[in-house]
Amino acid sequence: MRPFTKDQPKAGDTILHCGHLRRDTSTSRPAYWFKYEAIVQFGRPDGTRGEAAWLAVCEPCFVEHGNEVPARGVGQWIGDVPVIEKVEN
Repeated sequence: MRPFTKDQPKAGDTILHCGHLRRDTSTSRPAYWFKYEAIVQFGRPDGTRGEAAWLAVCEPCFVEHGNEVPARGVGQWIGDVPVIEKVEN
């Protein structure tokens, strides 16, 4: 098992994602996690706005879009258990 990264989402953080997390059964690989260099602002379909520091992406979206993955979902992080493993780029 790899060590976890120093930076992790915290309880209550807003997380953007590709819209497919937990729906993709074609791979057992965990999501790719990205932390924005600066907080990003986004708009929701209902007209409300939000801010996020994290983006989680499934394997197929990462393969198809690379670092240009469109965020299609938003969620609230629950808990403080580490999830992001440290990997070499």
